Amino acid sequence: MVFLRKTGGETQRLRMWFLLPLASVLVFATLLIVTLIRLKATGDINRYTEETSALAEHVYRDQIELSANMLGAAMEALANDRSLRQSLARRDREQLLQSSAGMFAELRKKYDITHLYFSGPNRVNILRVHQPERFGDTINRNTTLQAQQQNKTSYGVELGPLGTFTLRLVTPWFDPDGQLLGFVELGMEIDHVLRAVQRQANVKMSILIDKKFLDRQAWESGMRILGRVPDWNRFPDMVVSIQSKGNTPPELFRLLERGLIGEQKVVVPVVAGTSEYRAVIQPLEDVAGRSVGRMVTLVDISPQAKTLQAKTLDALARESAWVGGLACMTLLGFFYWLVGKVGRQLDQAQQRLRELADHDGLTGLFNHRMHYLRLREEFVRSGRTGQPISLLLLDIDNFKQINDRYGHLAGDLVLKSIGDLVVGTCREVDIACRYGGEEITLILPETGADAAMIPAERLRKIIEGHAFDFEDKESIHVTVSIGVATSSEQLASAAELTNAADRAMYRAKEKGRNRVERAEDCVEEESGIAPVPARP
Repeated sequence: MVFLRKTGGETQRLRMWFLLPLASVLVFATLLIVTLIRLKATGDINRYTEETSALAEHVYRDQIELSANMLGAAMEALANDRSLRQSLARRDREQLLQSSAGMFAELRKKYDITHLYFSGPNRVNILRVHQPERFGDTINRNTTLQAQQQNKTSYGVELGPLGTFTLRLVTPWFDPDGQLLGFVELGMEIDHVLRAVQRQANVKMSILIDKKFLDRQAWESGMRILGRVPDWNRFPDMVVSIQSKGNTPPELFRLLERGLIGEQKVVVPVVAGTSEYRAVIQPLEDVAGRSVGRMVTLVDISPQAKTLQAKTLDALARESAWVGGLACMTLLGFFYWLVGKVGRQLDQAQQRLRELADHDGLTGLFNHRMHYLRLREEFVRSGRTGQPISLLLLDIDNFKQINDRYGHLAGDLVLKSIGDLVVGTCREVDIACRYGGEEITLILPETGADAAMIPAERLRKIIEGHAFDFEDKESIHVTVSIGVATSSEQLASAAELTNAADRAMYRAKEKGRNRVERAEDCVEEESGIAPVPARP
């Protein structure tokens, strides 16, 4: 019996010597694996948040530039009106209003342009076309001051008295002798920019304004005019100017109520029910560089967080089901597989982000940013080879009528189909981009001016003869106006070549649409001087 007891005690002790280290190793391995999984997944979530936030900022800047280009085109149309220049020179308010009211109404209807100012050389306002009863005050906004100091067009986003952000473009007008006639300003609210950011980056956004830049009574009145409910006392230092649709997590507002948001960019984890978010809060600056508020970008990380939780529980279950070396090998194999899966998911997410950043979501063509990037690359290559570059800029004629008559889905179908036609008729070396709205560009490397007219005319005829079938409705027929420009000593950059093609396209529209116009021909008609020939 004594022998048996000793044997039993020794066996128990041996078991403890073996099982305790093994259990310790298993527990340590489990904790280590779980920790590694959580660190990896948390890192993926942080990278996803940063990339999504960066994409939102990129889309915001691109949309501001697109809107500024549109305002510039509208300003050019106003500048070509001789009666407006004469009325501004005479400070004739009545004639200015009569000459500009119709044009402003059209710009407001088509492009959501909300402001049109005429001011004298001393910046004293002569006429607000959108608010004719107000005049005589001095315009001291930064964009106007920059235009006065630099004698050229200035634009930027500025905070208005109603707590709304307005994109303003100010151009000084001069008479033929170079004397300053005054300043003309166009403006539009940037709500459409924020909607585009939310749509393309799949985020929620809110704009908060620092109270020190606002007059409470004017702000509350303005919010009611815009159909919003003002709440001045909700937060200690800021007010909500713009808030995305849908429920904003209450936890985020509690942080704001306690005034815990500083001047630097911060990323705050926010939980709302079963959903998890990362709130990216960063200073919002106007054109003068002042920090006037905060932009809150809310990134939904719920799918990533649920994946993290599921992976952690799965790792624990697998570890507890095995013992010894088999358990360790199984866990190692599982961890290896898990890392590979998370890595593939991250690669796929990064690839999707690259596609969003480089391609237009509707047509699949390169986007506005890539148009300039690829065109600049072609100019670098042209500098080495000495070969010219040509650019086609297509604009669909009367595109708004298609949307109005058949609906925006039909308009999207037409845009996508024309993108397919462009790709299907161009060479492999040619580069097709959606420049913006209903405009498509086609970059033709190593193509001279005469050679570029051939694909332009062919493309015009193909689109004119194509029937766009939409559901069970009648076939839609459209035409395009095409501007063609070729690099030369005068057109030696991406911006200059694009502007030349844009002017040629507008000349095609002025001549009746459904035609091709070459930039050299436009220069010759406008100036009466033979243009410098493009490189062959």
